[in-house]
Amino acid sequence: MGIEVGMTQEAIIDDKGRIVILKEMRDSLDLKPGMKVKLHRESNRIIIEKSLSPEEFIGKMEGFIRNDSKIPVADPINLKNIWK
Repeated sequence: MGIEVGMTQEAIIDDKGRIVILKEMRDSLDLKPGMKVKLHRESNRIIIEKSLSPEEFIGKMEGFIRNDSKIPVADPINLKNIWK
């Protein structure tokens, strides 16, 4: 996953603390109304990260544990809930 360079936006925070993400940015990240995003604070920055759907999460986790592993099998959806 790379970093897209050259996309900068200036926004105004409204009285309810909301900001609008430009359509071009939303489209490039495939952000849809009602989707959850994660906000991370790093020093004086706020990073907005697209959350993974359960299906995307399972796809990313497949293959991490071999079938003959001594690690107990766990449902990836339950694991994701632990990290929330």
